[in-house]
Amino acid sequence: MLKLFISFAFYFATTVASNAALEYSKIESPGCPENAYCQKATGIVRQQWLDELEKFGKNKISESDFNKILQNSNGVPIANWAAEEAGVLPRIIMWDSPCKQHKNEASKFYISEVFRKNLLSSELKELSTLYFSKAVGVDSNKKIFTMTVPRGDTPTFSENGYFYYLREDNGKYYGLRISKEGLIKVSKVEVIKETVKEAVCLKEQVDVFMREAPSPTFYQGYTCKDIWDKTSKSYKPMLFGWSCN
Repeated sequence: MLKLFISFAFYFATTVASNAALEYSKIESPGCPENAYCQKATGIVRQQWLDELEKFGKNKISESDFNKILQNSNGVPIANWAAEEAGVLPRIIMWDSPCKQHKNEASKFYISEVFRKNLLSSELKELSTLYFSKAVGVDSNKKIFTMTVPRGDTPTFSENGYFYYLREDNGKYYGLRISKEGLIKVSKVEVIKETVKEAVCLKEQVDVFMREAPSPTFYQGYTCKDIWDKTSKSYKPMLFGWSCN
């Protein structure tokens, strides 16, 4: 009984603290997006990112130097989901989720962005209150793999083991490259003639996706796309979960 009381007291105190932190962070601070839960320190980090991104877009910083700056500072904003308790984490921005299945008070989720230098599995498993979107792909040897990707987005192509995303932040466009292992690089905007196409996923991809979902009701479904691989000069199918946004 005593252990049960202590566990409940700890859960209650943690929940109250995280809720209070979340509400406090809704106060608008310089650098923070509008209508977001964003701590003052995070606003400073985001403004620094936007300033450096603008210099990169105007060719005042080389690609290699920009990536060194990002790896030596706070990294890149990555879209994901978060539990309410994640509001106390550093460098995180949160918004109310538009998805109906995320509004259950017993298991409430928010859409969020968190600054990350990389998306390595060994690092992400320590962040138990954050939920990162997963894509299930097929490599050149027909083997299934799972990788972490930005929430609600699809790569336009892959090259040398990296998947390219066209990203925009505050009107500034850039390329985001993510390797299967979770390494991150920022590059210039790049467009190719081979467009993303609808695809039929393998049963093995669907099985992996269902097994690794945070919960049976977290996603509303999944979609499959053929992504052009510039290295092998061929299309490869990838599965992405979707949750209404």
